[in-house]
Amino acid sequence: MTLPRVIKYLGALVLVILGALVLSSTVQAQTPDEGIHLQVSPLPISLSTSPGTAVSTDLGIKNAGSKSEKLQVRLLRVTEDDNGVVRLGAPTSSDEWTKWVSFSRPTFEAPPGVQQTIKMTVNVPKSAAFGYYFAVEYMRATSEGPEAGKAVTRGAVANFILLNADTTGALREAKIVSFASDRKFYEYLPVTFRVKIRATGNIHVAPHGNIFISQRGKQIGVINVNADGGNILPQSSRYFTSTWNDGFAVYVPTTMNGKPVLDKKGNPVKHLKRDFSHADRFRIGHFTAHLVMVYDNGQRDVPIEATVSFWVVPWRMIGLILIPIAIMGFLFYKYLSFRRKYYKKVKSKKE
Repeated sequence: MTLPRVIKYLGALVLVILGALVLSSTVQAQTPDEGIHLQVSPLPISLSTSPGTAVSTDLGIKNAGSKSEKLQVRLLRVTEDDNGVVRLGAPTSSDEWTKWVSFSRPTFEAPPGVQQTIKMTVNVPKSAAFGYYFAVEYMRATSEGPEAGKAVTRGAVANFILLNADTTGALREAKIVSFASDRKFYEYLPVTFRVKIRATGNIHVAPHGNIFISQRGKQIGVINVNADGGNILPQSSRYFTSTWNDGFAVYVPTTMNGKPVLDKKGNPVKHLKRDFSHADRFRIGHFTAHLVMVYDNGQRDVPIEATVSFWVVPWRMIGLILIPIAIMGFLFYKYLSFRRKYYKKVKSKKE
């Protein structure tokens, strides 16, 4: 077989393999509560006052159901886990703030579709200091509340209240506990970042900021962190997750009839999507993610920073390209070796 014909067949083989690559894809989930349907606003409510004074705010409530309801309000204590999941429970005897709060209408009628306002007043004693965090729940007037100290297991419709009693020694402070990508090596985007921040002071903080993606010193992407301004309660930690998916080839969830497809283990199935309008964003190589967040310490915005690096290597595509090239190189080498031996043999016969 002549060299041009070898190259021709190997070139066709490369095109077939690359065509198969483009056409292929790789695979990688609330029951609504029955009962009343209420809408509350605003959410959350942040109040600040001095010890020995009173502060008031309006709570908005709307019955989004189809029939009139008689409602009552009650106070719940608030706790939060590292993932920002808020848990509500009945106050205990040590929660003195329950004695400070009063409502203009503890019980009221709620016709369907009518927006109403309940005034809440908090009489903060001189002995109060720093932060208090609780919720105002709306429920049917005939409903029974949970036992003191026990969590609310059913869904709650509530306003969340963040109350600061400004006094000497108030400290708003936060630090980054960890910042990492979910893996160090990726075949394709997305890259998911997870940052854990702890509020180390005695007042809640709401840090926010950006992750700047760069490669070889050049910034190529920016993603937000805690853009909604989620709060972290004092001496608590919270995780924030952000995803970078700005690329030519990205794994995306597979859906069927508008619903996510799950594998046998209940994990979402993903497939590789190629957007040729973003062909200039083919991600490959070593990348650096620089996290910059700020929080208000009561006087100024304080920055906190961290950095992590990762690799994006589409190894299967690279392998499918390099293998045919290696085969072509090997065959070309064998062809040249054959020619050398052939001409050497011919030359020896002539001599």
